[in-house]
This record gives sequence, structure tokens and C-alpha cells, in this order.
Amino acid sequence: MSGTHRHTRASFICDVITSSRIPRNQLAAAAGLTNTYIRDLELGNIANVDRGKLLRLAVALNMNLNHIDEMLRIFDRASLSPADIDLFIESARKRKVTTALFPLRDFYAYELAVYAMESVPGKQTLVNDRPTVCLREPGHRTFSDSCLVKAHPLYAKLLETIGDVRRRQFESNLKTDTITHYLCRECIEGYVLDNKDVQEARWRKKHVANLLAFHRRYDSLKVHITDVCSYMLFSIKHPTNGSGTQFNFCAKPGHYIPGERPGRLAGFSTSNPVMLKTFEDELESIKGWVLPEYESRQAVETFLEGLITS
Repeated sequence: MSGTHRHTRASFICDVITSSRIPRNQLAAAAGLTNTYIRDLELGNIANVDRGKLLRLAVALNMNLNHIDEMLRIFDRASLSPADIDLFIESARKRKVTTALFPLRDFYAYELAVYAMESVPGKQTLVNDRPTVCLREPGHRTFSDSCLVKAHPLYAKLLETIGDVRRRQFESNLKTDTITHYLCRECIEGYVLDNKDVQEARWRKKHVANLLAFHRRYDSLKVHITDVCSYMLFSIKHPTNGSGTQFNFCAKPGHYIPGERPGRLAGFSTSNPVMLKTFEDELESIKGWVLPEYESRQAVETFLEGLITS
């Protein structure tokens, strides 16, 4: 490898790591790599860089798919293909919980971070304006995020695959742990009923129908309907061993329109104890707004069924 080529590779890695503002040791944990390995990449000391490790680093850095292709080209590696999707999923499984605040700038990166959290055994709490996205019907992501799908040929299949593994993980978790899901009544009614796109409306009713089906199937899924929208959509995982509690925040406004975003931030992920305490306090406030008329499981199911048949 020529000195110029080595310098180009090293400069690229240094630039993406510096712009991420993530400490190297925290980045190494998120990527499932060693601090030394990342440092060697920054110095250009590795002549034959493993393609899989490059992809794991890219996922941890929340690089968009086109940027990842650029990195692979610089390292003389083949562009992304459907065969790489399993590696994206595996990178999430190897992700370690850190106290660093990880910005998630792409929906695929956000969903992989959530999947990493969901893969840890333990109780989970969700606060959202609609059913958890892992219960979307296959094809819903591709349809709703068509603008993002057009950006890269792998995006649609990647999103749908992440959705599939997340749903299977969700069901697996329900067999061993409790998942508590808080939904704002006004938000979920708007999600289903205030939609002029006929096809999107069908997708959303199926989304709610899937939540209802899981609620009927698993007593460990506890859905609460609230009279307040926190405007903070988040999930908290309390691992069985009592350590490494993880938090994910989705920075999505209540008036979100599929495919339209003013910026790049999709959310962030962290196990920082100060952030966790802040949002656990937020959760305590939300609990006080659970509507008494939906306290029973039957009442919740009747409410959801009414949305589907409206």
C-alpha cells in the first residue's frame, strides 16, 4: 500500500471519528472493537482492513449508506449489497452499553440501537405516540419512508429486515419479561383517524391491529392509554442483572409526516445515569395521567379495536 493511499484511509477515519465527537473508547464499545484497533485505523497502520470491522465501525458512527459505500471504496472493498444486512444486524448484537451520548442520525441506525437494547434480557418501558414500530406490517416502512428508500438501493431491504428481527425479539422478550407501553389517546387516535392517504391509513390500522393481537396473546404486554402527550418518545430497558440500564430517545415531533424531516437527527442512545434519571422522572409523571376508564385489559382492547374498525 502506497504512502498516499495509507494517508487517504487514515485521514478518512480520523475525519469521521472527529466529526462524531464520540470518545474513542466509547466508540470502540459501541462498535464491538478494541480501542487499539480503532487507533491503528486512525494511524493507517492496518494494511488489510477487515471489511466486517469497517462496517461495524460505520454503524457505530451512524454513517448513512452512501457514506459507507464511500468508505468501502477508499479501503478497496466491495460496495454494500443485500449480503451485508446480516452483518448490520450482528453489529447491533455486539454493541455494548456505554454512558456516551450517541446521536442517531438515520432511522436504520436508530432502529439498530433500539434492537441492541431490546436484545438485553430485562423489563422494558415504551412511551410513544403510536404502537412500537417493530409491530409495523412488512412493507409499511418501505411505503412510509419512500423518500429515504430512494437514497440507496439497500435501504428498503435493510429497514424491512431490521423490522423483522425486532418483531421476533419483541415476541421473545414477552415470553420472559414485561414490556409496558404508554400511548397518548389523542396521539394514537390522530395517527389512525386523521390521515388523508388511503393506503397509509390501511397500514396504520394494521399496525394497531398487530398491537391488539400481541396484547391478547401476551399478558406480559401491558398497554396504558394516557390523557397526556409527553412529546418525549423514549424507551428504557432495565436488564435482569440490574446493570447497564440503557435509554433510547426518538426525536420525532407529534406532527411528523412520513418521509419529511428538516434535519438528520433521528434520536440518541445512552446509559448515562443523569439522562436516565431525567427520563425516569418523566415516566413517573406520565404514569399519573393513565386514564382510569382504560385500566382493565379488556377496556384497552376495546379501545384499540374501535380504532381499527372506525
